[in-house]
Amino acid sequence: MPRQHHIWPSLCAAAVLALTGFNLAQSAPLMIVGNDEKLAFDDNGKPLLSPPGKDSVVILDLADPENPKTVANLPLKNSIVGPPVNLAIDPTGTIVLVADSVDITKDGDALKLAPDNKIYVIDLKASPPKLANTVTVGKQPSGLSFSPAGDLALVAKSRR
Repeated sequence: MPRQHHIWPSLCAAAVLALTGFNLAQSAPLMIVGNDEKLAFDDNGKPLLSPPGKDSVVILDLADPENPKTVANLPLKNSIVGPPVNLAIDPTGTIVLVADSVDITKDGDALKLAPDNKIYVIDLKASPPKLANTVTVGKQPSGLSFSPAGDLALVAKSRR
């Protein structure tokens, strides 16, 4: 089992997403970068929370690894909380899944972490790539994995 963040202790159940309707042609090598602007840590490791609204998912074309090119910069909420597998590209390079495992909510005057329940599906064949769908799953989806054929995705989530 992947290392877990101490705030969200257990990952177990799995939700299954069937992926249909996408062109399964092979594409250029891509890298997906999730930028979480809601959570940072001070020098002592204490979490520093900021209001949501500035997260993004950047898609880079690595056909020329020494000169990566930004293909898309999508304003999508995502999180660094949990195992580092909240982003996945299917084996055919046509679909990206982004797990949105936590949200920042108000608790009086303070901000706190709360489980979220969204998976974003990005269509890499669109020009430029775009959000194709948002799927609601169980609380705190984190671990993502595709079958070798790319026609099935498993999403690990918290029991809570």
